[in-house]
Amino acid sequence: MTKAKPIDWNFSITTDLIHFDIEPSEGNDFILQKKEGRIHLVSPRKKFTTDEYFQKWLRTVVREILRKEAHRLFPTIVRHWAEQTGLTYQQLHIHQTKSKWGSFSGLGNINLSTYLMLMDRKYIDYTVCHELCHSREMNHSPRFWQLLNQVTQTDAKQIGREMNNCVKSWYESGDPRYTIISGK
Repeated sequence: MTKAKPIDWNFSITTDLIHFDIEPSEGNDFILQKKEGRIHLVSPRKKFTTDEYFQKWLRTVVREILRKEAHRLFPTIVRHWAEQTGLTYQQLHIHQTKSKWGSFSGLGNINLSTYLMLMDRKYIDYTVCHELCHSREMNHSPRFWQLLNQVTQTDAKQIGREMNNCVKSWYESGDPRYTIISGK
């Protein structure tokens, strides 16, 4: 990996579900604002630094924003796809999972990672549909992939590769989004 870059004034998360950026201010206080569908962290210029302690705090703030937005948006998305597909689940759980985008438990529960919020909606939809398809096929057999392709109306394996390539590019370029996911 290229050395991880710190979160700086240019850092933003811009997907079709979330718009987050950092605004410099001359004040003394950090303020989180939601306006016009965007989330802004207003940050005092004199307190913003590349110091590791500050960067760790800043990554924690971003993770908390992602967590709250995931809890706000994911239930509606999962319900939508369950209704569209006729596939069922018991409960939705949202965690800060680093190694998986989602899973489907033997109890019929869907588990999603808050870090899906770093992705565009098509990847969130793919992950939700992937987990819902496990309600019918609890494996990755050819029948599972056939069902997922039908549900998503696309080449599901290709979407999964795109997601992995996205994270790989963050890793290789030192993008701060990778350090947010990896918990470093």
